[in-house]
Amino acid sequence: MMETLRGQRSAVGGRRSVGDAAWPRRRCSAGLLRTACYLLLLHFTAGTCTAQSTGTVRLMIDPGHDFQFVVDHKYRMQQREVKLGEGLHHFSLWAPERMVVDTALFVVADRSVDLVVRLPYSPEYIAYRDALVRYQNGRKLRLVAPVLFGAGVLWTGLSYRAYDRALDQLETDREAYTSSTDPGRIADLKDQRIPEHKQDLRRARTSLILGGSLTALGAGVWWYVLHRTKNFDAPRFEDREKVRFEGLTWMPTTRGGVWAAGITIPLAR
Repeated sequence: MMETLRGQRSAVGGRRSVGDAAWPRRRCSAGLLRTACYLLLLHFTAGTCTAQSTGTVRLMIDPGHDFQFVVDHKYRMQQREVKLGEGLHHFSLWAPERMVVDTALFVVADRSVDLVVRLPYSPEYIAYRDALVRYQNGRKLRLVAPVLFGAGVLWTGLSYRAYDRALDQLETDREAYTSSTDPGRIADLKDQRIPEHKQDLRRARTSLILGGSLTALGAGVWWYVLHRTKNFDAPRFEDREKVRFEGLTWMPTTRGGVWAAGITIPLAR
């Protein structure tokens, strides 16, 4: 009877063979292999689709150097070509001494497009340039005014010397005319020498007046220039557009990214 029960147990729920026990493991390994193949295929397919959906943007910016731009309010770059995904993208462009210009551009996949933008000068730079011109003109006047005054003094001195000589010569001619008894000499003094020396005296007097006027003008200009430029300091350019451009910019990191705020503080005096 015991043998009969053992036979029935063996027939109904007996031990499994070694091949039957390894079958689930082989089935699980095959499933994992198929999943890995599907993932690799999906990865390469997605990479190919991504590569095919990008376009190239060539930036032709005035000025042609030292310009920067921010794409889609996130990524700050400084290059002449950039590859972007297909779609509408926002550009903020800036260069030193220029204004920030915002523009949008639609990028088409597998195509190149030119972005041509002229960055206008910023109002702060225009005001700085005008102030610099005034400052440079003031410096030139501060150099010219003393030269003008010195030229007037020199002219006045030479004219006074010529006037003094002409006056002495005319007095000598008059004394000779009064004391001379020679009719020929008297006629020469009266008709030629005295009129010539009178003309020399008039020219010397006119030159003396002009020299004195130039001296007075030079002194007045010198005082005016010194008075107007006594508080003249060299202008400094504060690029507010740069501060605006360097505002909040998204900087990608290994942990996702951070918002970075930039500010420029002029330390030079």
